[in-house]
Amino acid sequence: MTSDNQQQLDQLVAENCLRLFADYQLDIRAEAPAKARVAEPFLLCGIIGFTSKHLRGALVLATTREPLERTNPATASHRDWICELSNQLLGRVKNQMLGRGVEVFPSTPIALRGEHLSPVLQQRLVAELFTADGGVVCVWMDCEFEPGFELTEFVQPNTIPEGGSILF
Repeated sequence: MTSDNQQQLDQLVAENCLRLFADYQLDIRAEAPAKARVAEPFLLCGIIGFTSKHLRGALVLATTREPLERTNPATASHRDWICELSNQLLGRVKNQMLGRGVEVFPSTPIALRGEHLSPVLQQRLVAELFTADGGVVCVWMDCEFEPGFELTEFVQPNTIPEGGSILF
């Protein structure tokens, strides 16, 4: 993937992650990976793969306990909730990719749990690390574009905004 594609994608993922958590009344703030201190291990990762005519990859969303619990409806297990958050995040990215001429087909999300789950923050794959009161959220998208493919400028597609609905 070209550097420009990577930058556009990283920005798109980070902006949508901020909006997703804001919609659940959790203020998260961007933090430089070198400055962030992850006092507790990440509780769970939600991983959702995707394909397209022009790309393929996976989106990964990892949180420590506090952000996951503060956004979680009382009825959802932690595993179900991290899968749902990663699904919602990819859905937002998918809608905006459509406006760039890319139709994305997501797979079913999965949860990964581990005692010492932690991304390697120095690697380029990490799009963004966010801090919240009492926790950390980390998101990245590992993506491969077909050779020569370039993302186009965003054109507003005729889609329903996040949280909207159509009644028939």
